[in-house]
Amino acid sequence: MGSLALLMTISLSNVKLGETRGKDHLKDALLALALNYGLLTIVILAFGSVFDEKLRWGFVLMAAAPSAISIVPFTTILGGRTSRALFSTAVNYIAALGLMPAISLLLIGSAVSVESLITSLLLLIVMPMALSRGVMRLNPPKSASTIVMNVAFAVLIFAVAGSNRDAFFGDLAVVAAIAVVCVIRTFGTGLGVEFVLRRLGMPKEDRVLSVLFSSYKNLGLTATLAIALFEPVVAVPATIGIVLEVVWVIFLLRFYPKVPR
Repeated sequence: MGSLALLMTISLSNVKLGETRGKDHLKDALLALALNYGLLTIVILAFGSVFDEKLRWGFVLMAAAPSAISIVPFTTILGGRTSRALFSTAVNYIAALGLMPAISLLLIGSAVSVESLITSLLLLIVMPMALSRGVMRLNPPKSASTIVMNVAFAVLIFAVAGSNRDAFFGDLAVVAAIAVVCVIRTFGTGLGVEFVLRRLGMPKEDRVLSVLFSSYKNLGLTATLAIALFEPVVAVPATIGIVLEVVWVIFLLRFYPKVPR
């Protein structure tokens, strides 16, 4: 949990609301919220419902999670509008403070401890949001921040994957089924939104933001909460999803240069 809190703090230090004002930013933020907590959440819940109880809980936590912080740098790399990505991410995380516990409690019920869930959200979202303002004022070198983030992410993945070693090798058919669902909820929703918005005439620099919000969830947060609130097996969907989200951004780096504006 400590590695994720550190990762979130440094990542959120890049979100500067003072640079993101205007009606266009609000419009984009509402669309991003609808795609991430509407379309993507519904797709995850629909496909996750076919699994047994503990894995289903993992998909519920995934559906309830906010967007990935990495959407901001990915938007820049893919030629999107960074300022709008910053504002949309901030709105998504503020909304998550209410939506994440609401969705989790509604669909998991008494199996999740309200006190533990709220404590975890305070430690993993509220505290990093507050501390990130101090990091932003300190303005550490980008290279140092990148190194710390990479180490924190590596520790997080090692801890989550290591705790689920038996689950990955126990039932390969279930692991394969989860991977298929994660491909659909990442590649399927992302490419679907890209196709629809392109047909509607939206410029590529605006489509990038919508595609990312329709395909990325904060799976590090999902996996950490799964282990903190339940047991390691609940984190399996998020762990597999992290790998496929990495493949997705590699695909986008090759895909968007060939896509018409």
